[in-house]
Order: sequence, then structure tokens, then C-alpha cells
Amino acid sequence: MPERPLPGPFAALIATLTGFLAVGVIETALVTSDGRAGDAGFGGLAPYVVGFDALVGLVVAAALALVLPSAVRIVRPGRWAREALLGRGDRSGAALNAHAAWWCAALVALAPVAVAAAIGGHAAHGFNQRSLAGPFTALAALAGVLAGAILALPVRAAVGWVLDRFAPQGRVAGLGTPALPALVVLLGVIAVAVKVAGLDLGAYKLGGYAGLVGGVVIGLALLPLMRGRSALRGALGSLALLVAVGAGVYAYQGFAEAPVARRIIPLDGHLSRVTVTTLRRLLDRDGDGYSAALAGGDCDDTNPAISPRAKEIPGNGVDDNCQGGDAPVEDVAAPPKAPEPPPEPDAPRYEPKKYNVFFLLIDTLRPDHLGLYGYARDTSPNLDAWSKSAVVFDQAYAQAPNTPRSMPSILTGRYPSRIAWTKRFSNYSDLAPEEKTAFEVFQGAGWRTEAVTSHWYFENKAPSLKEGVDAWDNAGFLTIKESNTQSAAPDLTPRVVARLDALKDSEQPFFLFAHYFDPHSRYMQQTSVRTYGKSLMDKYDSEIAFTDHHLKAVLDKLDEPGLREDTIVVILSDHGEAFKEHGFYFHGRTVYNEEIKVPLMVRVPDVEPKRIDDVVGLIDVLPTLAALTGVEAPRALGRSLLPWFSGIGEVPPAPVFLEQLPYPNYEEHVVGVVGPDRVKVIKNVTKNVIEVFDLKADPGETTNLLDRDEDAAKGLRETLLRFIDADPGE
Repeated sequence: MPERPLPGPFAALIATLTGFLAVGVIETALVTSDGRAGDAGFGGLAPYVVGFDALVGLVVAAALALVLPSAVRIVRPGRWAREALLGRGDRSGAALNAHAAWWCAALVALAPVAVAAAIGGHAAHGFNQRSLAGPFTALAALAGVLAGAILALPVRAAVGWVLDRFAPQGRVAGLGTPALPALVVLLGVIAVAVKVAGLDLGAYKLGGYAGLVGGVVIGLALLPLMRGRSALRGALGSLALLVAVGAGVYAYQGFAEAPVARRIIPLDGHLSRVTVTTLRRLLDRDGDGYSAALAGGDCDDTNPAISPRAKEIPGNGVDDNCQGGDAPVEDVAAPPKAPEPPPEPDAPRYEPKKYNVFFLLIDTLRPDHLGLYGYARDTSPNLDAWSKSAVVFDQAYAQAPNTPRSMPSILTGRYPSRIAWTKRFSNYSDLAPEEKTAFEVFQGAGWRTEAVTSHWYFENKAPSLKEGVDAWDNAGFLTIKESNTQSAAPDLTPRVVARLDALKDSEQPFFLFAHYFDPHSRYMQQTSVRTYGKSLMDKYDSEIAFTDHHLKAVLDKLDEPGLREDTIVVILSDHGEAFKEHGFYFHGRTVYNEEIKVPLMVRVPDVEPKRIDDVVGLIDVLPTLAALTGVEAPRALGRSLLPWFSGIGEVPPAPVFLEQLPYPNYEEHVVGVVGPDRVKVIKNVTKNVIEVFDLKADPGETTNLLDRDEDAAKGLRETLLRFIDADPGE
């Protein structure tokens, strides 16, 4: 029987384009399935998602149209599959066994490739420069390819000899010998696909690359249907080409004037997100990293000194950072503190006391995973019980979603962008000499300052944090890699208890800082305490329960005489943890609540326990401790929350700002603000997207109020833009 005509360039073009159009429809359905597109829905978003996917499809289809027909003619995949897999064509035992031997050799050759790539990827995981990780992994894989090629030749010879000796007819168990290794390959592909699907890869959004592969795969699957010529195939092909071109042009030209698409695609799109991001980079005329095309945010694409990355210069008549006009001259580098009303002449006054301070920071702890904040699981019975004696803040926010920015912010009482750094844009920035931490503030006022930790960050990543500390015990710290599986709480607790015992009888007041790292990934199943299941979140909860269990001795010690009546206890976290609520796992990428909202509990002697529902920031902690104890913290930018502890006066309401500053491992700039009424505004400066959420009605931050009302939170949005304008950019 003569072979059917092979698909030509036009057939390859149309098949691939159709595949990418299908991917666009699937992507739109995925993006709109949770209602984030608001009133626009599927129909309002589809023209842009499908259009941008079609633009990629046009490029890929053109490339395949040039290459694929020639490749098919040379390789003849159909004939090859029939011969290699089914044993057709030359059916002699020698021919079948030769095919099988090459299959087996190829399988064995893949092993060193996989091992080399895995070793390379594992080593590259510790690189500070992400741009080096990919090339290093690729080089490792290339070395594996060379090793595999060398290994394949003797394997092919050995397998061929065995098959010729024991299966001279080219049959094993009734099957042609090539079918067996082919079956192994198929089962291996299925196993790998299942394994990859189960991996927690949400630290990076890989949906765009899945869409790219999906478009090609669908196109190749459709290609056999394009054999031969017919008027109907030609008409349908021409229609697909017109639809793809028209959709791409429509998406490109209309994107800037489509507010819902402008928000949804850069943040939540898959292949369309990658397309928009890539086009913005390609169309960046002045090379400053931002484009004026496709609503990229650059207000002057001919001047690299003007872009969202630039520092705003108030009063120069130029919108240097493209945030909506020149900043007023009165704007300053630091946001003004909330005004405090002057006390009435006869009003009672609070008399500060030289309390001890115990400052406990539990890394990566989400409040909604604690029983005291309403979590159903029994992750925190000891913290739950202790919190009943404290002032608990229900709406507390860290100022950054990662430790290198949040912890210095907590200890200085300053916003991350307002801290004087030695190298602001490095992965781990140190403080400049003019910054004063809580340790220096209290040491200068006569307190004994100590810290008990067990982590590499405190050893060499921010040495200036140790300024003002009389004794820092960081015993047991490991390398970054080793700390991923470290469970330090059992060792930390006796050391913390010992220091509390040693310090409580001293006539000198003390400031003791303790840091528990266990809830940070990589999460371990803490079978010695409590487990909940096998998912990432189950393991995270197990780590929380483990930490809570080992904190019991510390909390009990704080209740003993000599400490309970003389010690302020602060328990908080530096940031939260995401479980793909907004597309990511882990932290350090967004200022959504899952990464930025934290627990905050403060117990002051003789102060009645209560719950506070007002919005506060962790930059408020140092000014509050200073007011309670009478020390001075003049550089702190937060508010004193003293009235909630003293019962005298009121805490003035004020917005709380949130910052994801760009750094080499994640160069995305996101700034947010939560108003006293719990309305939240987020500006993704890098992607030029603004979101507004009503946290009372929408705590999951799923509905952007701007999709329904262009004036939503207009005043708070202006407040956020002025905060961005005042960023010193140093």
C-alpha cells in the first residue's frame, strides 16, 4: 500500500496555530475559574489571552513549518514507529533485536543525563546569582549526555548479543523485542509525569512553559489530520490563520485600554503572561527594564533616567518614577509619624518602668494556622493557652515578606525602603552604621542584651545586627543547605530557659532575643510530636506543632516569680507562608496576606489581656517597647501602641505599608498599604498593576474592587503612590 502524502509547511503551520488557539481557550478557562476576572468573565478576557497565545503560536508555527516537513520526510516517523515498535518492515530476528538493543542503550544512556542534571540542579540551588544556576545545570546535563553517549555503545552491543543468543527470532513473550523497551519508556514517561505533577513547584510559575509545550503537543497531534489536500481543509486552515493573526493584533492594540486584562494577565496568566512580559522587554526602547508598550509602566521610553525604577525627585517638574506626576516638594524620604494629640493638662500620665524584655520571633509563622486565631487543627495548644494572658493583635502586618528585609525592619522600627543599607539591592543586606537596632537602643539605656539563636543568617549575613548585643549564642548553626532539614527547637529551648534563669535575678534589666526557625521550609514530618498528612501544608502544620511543643518550657519559665511580674513578653513572626493562594508556595514574592500577615502577642505585667482588631505593623513594636520602658528610639517610624497597654489616651489610626523590594534572586518590586478601615491597595511596580481589596469582606484577596469601580480606594491609592515617591532609592 502506498504511503499517504506527508503534511507540508502549510499543514504544519495550521496544526500548530490551532494547538495554540486551543491552549488560549484552556488558559482563559483556568484563569477565570475562580472568579478573579470579576464581571468581565470568560468572554471579557478570552480575546486577550487567546490573542497573546496566538502571537506565540505564530512564531512557533512558522518555525515548525520551516523545519517539521523536512524532518518528517527524512525521519519518516510513521515508518520508523512501525518498524521500531511494531516490528514491521524487516521482520527478521536480527533486525528486531537491533532495534531493541538501540532502545535499551538509549534508556541506559538517559541515566547519567538525569543524574548529572540532578546533581547540577542541586548544587545550583545554593547559588546567590540565579542567572548562573541555569547555565551550570545545563553544563552538568551536557556532561551527562557525553557520558550517556559513551555508555550507550557497549550497552547496545551487549544487549544485541544477549538477544541474538536467547531470542534469535526477535520475539519475547510473544512480542517483538522492540516493544519491551518501548513499553518501559512509556511507563517511565507516565511515572515521571505523575511525579512532576506531584512536585511542589509553586515557588515559580511554570504554567506559561506548560502552555508552550501544550501548544506544540496539540499541534503535533493534529498534524496527521492535515494529510492530503481538500478545499475544506484549506478553508479551515485559512480561517485558523486569520483568527490567530486577528486575535494577536487585537490583543496587542487593545491591551493598554483593557483594565481587567491588564491586571489578570501579568499576574495570573500562564502563556499569555510570559508573552506580555517578553514583549515588554523586547519593546523597551531605552533599555531601563520597563516599556511604554503594553502598559509596561514607562512614561518616557526614550530616557533611561525616567522609569518606575528611578528615584523620584520632588519639585523638578518631572514624573521621574512614573507613579502619576511629580511629587510635591514637601514629601520627605521617611513617611511622617501619625500625629499624637497633646495631653490635657490634668490628664493622667503613664510612668514607664524598667521592665525586662523577652523578644521571641518564630520564623515563617502564619496567624491563621494557630488555634488562638481560629485554626481548627491543634497546632498550638501552648501558645493558645499563653495568649489568654496577653494583648493579642488580630490585624498585625510585617513590613516585608522575607527575613533579610523584615527582621531589620522589626529591630529598627523602620520600613525596609527607609532603612540605610550598606547594599540595599543584594540578597542579604547589612545595616549602615547610622541605623540603631533594638539591641543598641536598650543597651544604651542600661539593659543587658542577649540573643539565643541557631541559624546561619545571624552568623554572617547581617553582622551589624549583632551591634549592641552583650552576648549572642548562635551555637549549632548550620550551612544554608544543611539548615533545610534542621530541627533546632529541642536544643534551643534549654538554652533559652537557662538564660532566663541566669538573668532573672540580676539587678540589671535584660533584653533577651530568641529565634525559632523550624516552621521555615523545608518542612519536616515531626513524628515525635504531631503529624497531619503528607501535603506541604500538613508538614508545615507539623512543624508549627513541633515548635509549640518545645516552647512550653519557655512559656512556663516566663510565668515563674521573678519573671512574670517584671518582664514584657513579645511573640511574633517575621513573615507568613504561601500555599498557592496567589500562585506561589513559600514566601518572599508578594505582599498578599498569606505572606505578610503575622501573629503578634504582647504581655505586659499588670495589663489585662485583650484582643485588638485595629491594623498595626511590626514597625510599631520598637516604639511601643520604648514607651513602656522609657528608652528612646528616635529613628523608629512606627507608632507607639502604649494607650492599649496603659489605658491612657488613644492610638491614632494610621496606614501600614508593606514592601517586597527587588533583590537578585527575585527582581520584582511590589508595595502595598493597609488602611485603618482594612482596605488594602497593592501596586506591583514591576508589572504596573494596582489591586484594591476589602479585607473585611474578602480576606482571601480574590476580588479586585477596581474591576467594578475605577474610583475604589482613591485616597488610599494616592497615599501609596506618595509613599513610593518618597522612597530614597538608596
